[in-house]
Amino acid sequence: MLTPIFHHYPQSPIAEKIRITFGIMGLEWQSVQIPRIPPKPLLMPLTGGYRRTPVLQIGADIYCDSQSIAFHLGKQKSKKIAYSQPNRALELILGSFGESILFSLTVRVILTTSMGVAPEDFINDRGSLYFEPGWTVEEMKSSLPSILLQLQSAFELVDHHLTSHGPYMNGKNPSYADAVIQHCVWFLCGRWDGGKKFISQFKALVKHHELITLIGHGSFQDCTPEEALAIAKRHISTAPNGINCAYTGDIKLGERIRIRPNGKTADPDVIGSLRYLDQNIVIIDYEHEEVGQISIHFPVLGYQISSV
Repeated sequence: MLTPIFHHYPQSPIAEKIRITFGIMGLEWQSVQIPRIPPKPLLMPLTGGYRRTPVLQIGADIYCDSQSIAFHLGKQKSKKIAYSQPNRALELILGSFGESILFSLTVRVILTTSMGVAPEDFINDRGSLYFEPGWTVEEMKSSLPSILLQLQSAFELVDHHLTSHGPYMNGKNPSYADAVIQHCVWFLCGRWDGGKKFISQFKALVKHHELITLIGHGSFQDCTPEEALAIAKRHISTAPNGINCAYTGDIKLGERIRIRPNGKTADPDVIGSLRYLDQNIVIIDYEHEEVGQISIHFPVLGYQISSV
């Protein structure tokens, strides 16, 4: 089996979620460092223009969005299992709560409290991804108390669940749901001066944070972006072909389609030929002179998928 190549940067909370998943599964992986903000010239040939972090590469198969990455990793043989089958649906639901609610609140706190401290180009870039169009510094700062009240409520729900069902989100064994919760706590405590004090009110969550931190990130070696491009070029995608769902949104196999995140964001469209579609995953074939033909995998949830 090819060793996973992970394109990321150390400060990325979404990348931390997947690094934790590597640790939970006991996986070996290769690390490619990418820029925090565009341009990302050595990543774009692999992603068709998808600009968010992180990206997972297995030969000529490219996995965009942490949902897609985690879904793929859950199918891999490892020392441990990221999705224990009896509770997989529960883990995905818990993970979805963490990704859609907990993280969105956390990132607003971090970006708002970083205004005037972090580089302006970084704040503007992330604001174009996570804030509403036309956002202003004054509006974000004035809404911070309300955001913190909501974040406190969300963490209380997690803490209550851990108190009743812990020490992990799924009970006795760590899973992807734990990585989802952990990356929010890691981000909040590491990037906001008030983060540790804010979290300290949640005793079960604090213990959970300590346990997951001890797991680590698995075993990895460094890989250059150029090496990753060369690996993609000399391999052939192993992605499936076909349509495996009742409703297709009127798109057809082989048709050129566009994929982009939901919402009004600065993300570009990713365009390719439909290779595979089921209830969870959409895969397109994409060609670039630096890598040849590759397959790019996206989750269905959270993305607009339509004909070109």
